[in-house]
Amino acid sequence: MNVLAALVAFVFAALGASVSTEGIFRPDALLPGALLSLVASAALLVSERCPRAAAVVAILSGAAACALGYLPTPLLLAPLIGCLYRLTVHRGATAAGWWTGVAVVAVSLAAVVADVQPTAAEILLRTVGVALWLLPAVFAGRLAHAQRAYLQVVQARAEDAERSRDQEVGRRLDEERLRIARDLHDVVAHHLAVANAQAGTAAHLLGKKQPEQVSELLAGLGESTSAALRELKATVGLLRRPGDDSSEAALPAPGLDQLPDLIEACRVAGMEVRVVGVGTPRPLPALVELTAFRVIQEALTNATKHGDRPAVTVTLTYDDDTFSAHVVNPSTGSARAEPGGYGLIGMRERALAVGGSVAAGPHDEDQYAVTLSIPLTRWQEGPVP
Repeated sequence: MNVLAALVAFVFAALGASVSTEGIFRPDALLPGALLSLVASAALLVSERCPRAAAVVAILSGAAACALGYLPTPLLLAPLIGCLYRLTVHRGATAAGWWTGVAVVAVSLAAVVADVQPTAAEILLRTVGVALWLLPAVFAGRLAHAQRAYLQVVQARAEDAERSRDQEVGRRLDEERLRIARDLHDVVAHHLAVANAQAGTAAHLLGKKQPEQVSELLAGLGESTSAALRELKATVGLLRRPGDDSSEAALPAPGLDQLPDLIEACRVAGMEVRVVGVGTPRPLPALVELTAFRVIQEALTNATKHGDRPAVTVTLTYDDDTFSAHVVNPSTGSARAEPGGYGLIGMRERALAVGGSVAAGPHDEDQYAVTLSIPLTRWQEGPVP
């Protein structure tokens, strides 16, 4: 493309070198003008990489041609016009204005000085005419520069939108992955801990030949494993695509209404659980109840794993604008979270998702407490789901 533009400019400039005010073809004086036109066209050839240097060469070539008596026509100045256009496209408006002014002054001055006795019309042709022929190149260059800048902005916005979309997709995938990981941990950890405690107690009672209690524990063990399988299947079902065939309906999210079943499973496993209510119980938003249920479930799971027939107190407090759950294990084998475990991390993530907080740590002497607090102000602005 650059080679073609330089070739066309050379042809135009060579033709312009053969034109005089009388319109007479001067073959004897054509060679110097053609050589200068060739130099200016060569500058146009490299103007894409070196626009300023190319403009300097084109200005000097045009001024030299006009100083030799060649008429400054648009044909003769075609390489200079092309160089100024390229300079305007690649540089700012200030640089383009300065270089255009230098070109107009240099070419006009050389053209006027070359003519010993110029007429008024010739002076206008060699001054105003030069400006009128060079300025359109600058205007066209500014338009091209603005269009290029606009396209760059559009491309940058498109790339930014694509990056933002990718980041949003990644963020949503991470959130979904963490949510599924929490659900899997809550389901597997709790039910297996209860089942393990039930199996251990059954083995202990079997050695003491107490078949009635062993039968009760084995029945509870079957219920624990069945519940684990049901919830695990429902959680794994979240990973299926919407179009996949599945006859399994998703299980409803557990809430505080299922707390008695959870406590009964712990009681069968040998844990003493006491529930204390403070305030007037009332339905809470489904997400709040799910969070409270999972936090209490994890606290009981830790008590099951770490306590020796622990006695746990669960206190549910219903204030006007806050709901809190306080789980305390006063046994000597306090239910501390294992180092490096995910239980406490999951509890805190769940609480944070609903605007609440979880605190876990020693409570008085030989006690361990888990406290969940959820402000209800944000949930009171709309109906309870």
